[in-house]
Amino acid sequence: MIKVDVDVNVNLGYADVMTEVQHQKWGVKAFAEIFGVTPRTIRFYEDKGLLTPAREGGVRIFGPRDRLRFEKIMRGKRLGFSLEDIRAVFDITDGVVTDRAEVQRRKENFEAVIASLAERRRDLDILHRDMAEVISIADEALSSAPGSGSVADLAARYQAAFDEAVTGNPIDFMSGSPDIRSNTHITS
Repeated sequence: MIKVDVDVNVNLGYADVMTEVQHQKWGVKAFAEIFGVTPRTIRFYEDKGLLTPAREGGVRIFGPRDRLRFEKIMRGKRLGFSLEDIRAVFDITDGVVTDRAEVQRRKENFEAVIASLAERRRDLDILHRDMAEVISIADEALSSAPGSGSVADLAARYQAAFDEAVTGNPIDFMSGSPDIRSNTHITS
């Protein structure tokens, strides 16, 4: 029989970390620094009703819930959503909208957004592959001796790789079909 001694030293590490995270607090300046924005930006989102920090002695205090919420706001903005689009989502998740017909209408809008995001993800994947191919071709050109190939050769190799990757007319592929809609606006 093999005897194995295992020293398990938990020290409540996970519980301590979770307790610390749950009780983390930031003032407006520190909170803004986390996201690389100005305190004025944070106050703007508060004025728009998208953030509701606690107050201690008249000072804004942001907690983990505020941090998660602001991450969602910033992600939405990066993806091109308007503040009203973001508010439409928060109105549902915060329980502001309770009318069944309105919840149904918004749900349908959100489903349309999901479909649009899926289309954008496919486009991003294609663009990612395309750009990776361009980088590969550029690396190859840069690793060869100077003067051994021209920019025209690079362009020809890129076009050949591109033509191989797509079916149909490359011009149609790049411009998209009339059926593709990139509008992600959520009506509330």
